[in-house]
Amino acid sequence: MAVVYMAEQAEPIRRKVALKIVKLGMDTKSVIARFEAERQALALMNHPNIAKVHDAGATETGRPYFVMELVTGVSITEYCDRNKLSTARRLDLFVQVCSAMNANGG
Repeated sequence: MAVVYMAEQAEPIRRKVALKIVKLGMDTKSVIARFEAERQALALMNHPNIAKVHDAGATETGRPYFVMELVTGVSITEYCDRNKLSTARRLDLFVQVCSAMNANGG
């Protein structure tokens, strides 16, 4: 549905950010609606373990995007696999994710 790039924001603060944009050709009404719902949900969340949204908009061709805090690392699944986490440890991590989402009405 979308692609994420590492980018550099020049203003108002110079920093590396994550730029998420709807893929070319995937800009159907239903995909755009899902993307905008995700963007809105993330923008409303305020938790140290959830990346912050800095900016949002649409390209000149109308493809929506949002700019968010760049978080480096690996996916949660890869983290669990690399560290050979047991099912119990994976569930503990999952509960932390759920708690962060629940604290924000997610």
